[in-house]
Amino acid sequence: MNIFNGIKLRQLQYFLAVADKMHFSKAAEKVFVTQPTLSHQIAELESHVGTPLFDRSGKVVRLTEAGRLFAIHATKALQELDSGCTALRELEGLQRGTLNIGASQSFVRKLLPPLLGDFMNRYPAIRLNIQEMTATQIERNLANGSLDLGIAFEPSVMEDTELEPILEERLLLVVGLSHPLAHHSVVQLRQLDDQPLVFFTKEFSTRQLVSHYFDTVSARLNLVCETNSIEVMLGVVTQTNVATILPEGTIPRDSNLRVMPIVEPELVRVSALLWSRHSFRTFAARTFADMVRQHFLSRLPLEV
Repeated sequence: MNIFNGIKLRQLQYFLAVADKMHFSKAAEKVFVTQPTLSHQIAELESHVGTPLFDRSGKVVRLTEAGRLFAIHATKALQELDSGCTALRELEGLQRGTLNIGASQSFVRKLLPPLLGDFMNRYPAIRLNIQEMTATQIERNLANGSLDLGIAFEPSVMEDTELEPILEERLLLVVGLSHPLAHHSVVQLRQLDDQPLVFFTKEFSTRQLVSHYFDTVSARLNLVCETNSIEVMLGVVTQTNVATILPEGTIPRDSNLRVMPIVEPELVRVSALLWSRHSFRTFAARTFADMVRQHFLSRLPLEV
């Protein structure tokens, strides 16, 4: 029997609202209905699927095992319907709507402002929503459908993410003038084994990448200070004998700093466009992605 014939679209929306809020009253507010209406629709949905989706036995509402499984498929179903409606609107030439972009800190600071101005001038009917996020946050939001496009760095952590590389740049060692390695012209990665470093916090993809490089040569990444600020890293380096590793384009010309390549292996960071493998790529997202590609083709590596 095809039970989907009895399921209404609004029931899926109400179900996911409760699954998100884990509270019937708050979910009812989210979808702008009364709690009795929402509760009735959820009960009717459970009757259609033949099993309870929520555990209401305690003071806190919880998804049952069946509810957790159903939430995955209900989310995908609504995303597919939304993608279908978007595709139909674009087929009719109605280039409107919202473009949701998530970008890591580096891109928000330097890349996006000029591109956003150009895009808005060309396509004033499209509303832009730009958010600064870590790569992990971008991937999660692409997967749940709240982002159309991401701009960050490799590697990805989710199977749903499709990476499109757009730029490679070296990661270089940065030290102060009194650092023991300051007289070197080049440094082997093994020489950084257990060296005190200031570096990005764990949620940054560049941190994950550098950790991977250290693992490949069995070197210990000795972080004595973690931060999300390049300015803090540079400040620590100039004031102490602690080193850091930064993308080539982020390093200022400063007489108090010594900068050198890292070899065996060379450390390389790859910038990428991030897409969801299972979501429709809107006209706006494809157009903005084209503008990003052209930017990297026509300019030097990103200065961030």
